[in-house]
Amino acid sequence: MNLHQLSYFRTLVEYRQFTIAAEELHISQPTLSNSIKSMEKELGCLLVKRSGHQIELTEYGKMFYNTACSTLTVFDQGVKALHDKVQSDADYVNLACIPTFIGTYLPRAIKAFQEMNGGMPKFILANQISLPILEGLVSDKYKMGICSYDPRFEELNFIPLYGERFVVAVPPGHPLAAFETINPYMLTSYNLITYGDDTPIGREIRESLADIWADLHIADTLDGEITIAGEALANDAVAVVADTILLDSFELRRIPLNISKDTHKVYIVYDPRRQLSHWYKEFGLFLQKDLGKGLNPRLKMLRSSS
Repeated sequence: MNLHQLSYFRTLVEYRQFTIAAEELHISQPTLSNSIKSMEKELGCLLVKRSGHQIELTEYGKMFYNTACSTLTVFDQGVKALHDKVQSDADYVNLACIPTFIGTYLPRAIKAFQEMNGGMPKFILANQISLPILEGLVSDKYKMGICSYDPRFEELNFIPLYGERFVVAVPPGHPLAAFETINPYMLTSYNLITYGDDTPIGREIRESLADIWADLHIADTLDGEITIAGEALANDAVAVVADTILLDSFELRRIPLNISKDTHKVYIVYDPRRQLSHWYKEFGLFLQKDLGKGLNPRLKMLRSSS
């Protein structure tokens, strides 16, 4: 038994004649008659009895008519709710983004994109660090993320978007402030501040430093550029950090760090198992085009003009 048969039965009861019901359903009368007989055979009882050109419901038919109507009503309501949800989702982009991008370049990008598309789509934004973003993409809390790469999330797709170089950040009077570039071996006598090793960027920094000099001492780990910069400035300490716009409000000397992987890359991330509206792809392509695929140079230009 299927929904078509239930619909045929309901229509037959409403019109009380096989000929009229078949016309309403745009099927032949034998098709309708065979469908009712098939249902009766499956249920083991008669549902209707013919009386001239009219049909009458048996006692079993009356019971089953209520069941058929209830089932079809629930189905129709479910389909409508699904259509409404699909339409609603199609109008929104649910995006989680790291703090260094969501409060700087992203608002301008969204405004420009909406101006190109008649004010659409609407955006639902979440300000998060990388790990919660990636976890949220897997759980379907977010539909798209802008964050770091993490090899533990192999099921997600990572599309390179931009990069920010790693630097050593120190107060202006610090001995290291006089150098134009810094090699990891120059940091051996200092206690370092950087990101926690439970974050993608923290592991990235540790691996890059260890490739050159393994005897570095990380004295403290913090969760972002603002807290790292604040502690470096307050304690005349040495920070190893990504050179983001969040450092601009601190009076720190930022010196390029001479390591092979000297750039922290940020990605557009999504779960390919999820069905996304066309807006996600179009906005992702817009970001890539607007940043010119130039990674750092484009971001530096944005920062210097803001």
